[in-house]
Amino acid sequence: MPTAFKPADILIPKNTDMKKWSVIACDQYTSEPEYWNKLYELIGDSKSALNLVLPEVYLESPDIDKRIEEIHKTMNEYLESDVFEELKDSMIYVERTQSNGKIRRGVIGMIDLEEYDYSKNSQSEIRATEATVIERIPPRIRVREGASLELPHIMILIDDENKSIVENLSYLKKNMRLIYDFDLYGGSGHINGYLMNGKMINNFQNGLENLGNKEKFKEKYVLLYAMGDGNHSLATAKTYYENLKKSHPEIDFSNHPSRYALCEIVNLHSSALEFEAIHRLVYNTDVSNLISSMNKALGLSNKEKSDQCFSYFNGISEHTVYIHKKT
Repeated sequence: MPTAFKPADILIPKNTDMKKWSVIACDQYTSEPEYWNKLYELIGDSKSALNLVLPEVYLESPDIDKRIEEIHKTMNEYLESDVFEELKDSMIYVERTQSNGKIRRGVIGMIDLEEYDYSKNSQSEIRATEATVIERIPPRIRVREGASLELPHIMILIDDENKSIVENLSYLKKNMRLIYDFDLYGGSGHINGYLMNGKMINNFQNGLENLGNKEKFKEKYVLLYAMGDGNHSLATAKTYYENLKKSHPEIDFSNHPSRYALCEIVNLHSSALEFEAIHRLVYNTDVSNLISSMNKALGLSNKEKSDQCFSYFNGISEHTVYIHKKT
């Protein structure tokens, strides 16, 4: 079975201050506009990915249409002014040294949206690990429409307990071309990127195909790719692609650029990934009735009930609900 993860045509800025080029994902610091204001001051007139994305802190701004128009304009200007080096049919091996010193390893390429379905109970090769909030998609589509470049922040996880697919590339990086090596803004650590050669790409894809071998695992549906981060970015790419197909039935989309989305593959078992509980407080409720309903919905036994707290696994994240008894 061919893997849904493929080499992509990747653009890398050249002759650019990479620390100013690289910025945090657009859905961060949504309640702290001062962070983004400070970042705009730091970037100034320098070329930066900040000029190509819409920080979600501005989604409700009255000038959002002007911001989106300016983003599209800047994308075209960057393309026309030879800002980028194009790496055709490529994958990039990435080593991200986090602020805690741990190294997160990943591979950049593109994912086939035909193999992705974010709906509940999906059995597709690529699946969401949290509920997709449909209301979050339209504003993102407005940015994607008319955009000549794609800058998503999508991390997809694979379940490689033996660490034989992504991690093994660290031993081969001496044979790769180093294409970037710089500190990230705001004490976010350091990042290196290495260009993989054709043999490395083939071996990587073969490893993914073996990991998702349905016959080997005697499963009809194998979850090979699980969303780790950027769930709504990928859902936006999928929705935009499906909308294009519906509105242009006369066009062959079998190899259309919108069929794919740029992403990073990371191993679920990476020591750099730490999954922490998400806590929720529930006030003024009938505790017994709430716990009974939750147990029933999740199919848990009586032995797992508790009137103090209730833990369960949802996708890849553990959630704990602390319940405040009615007075």
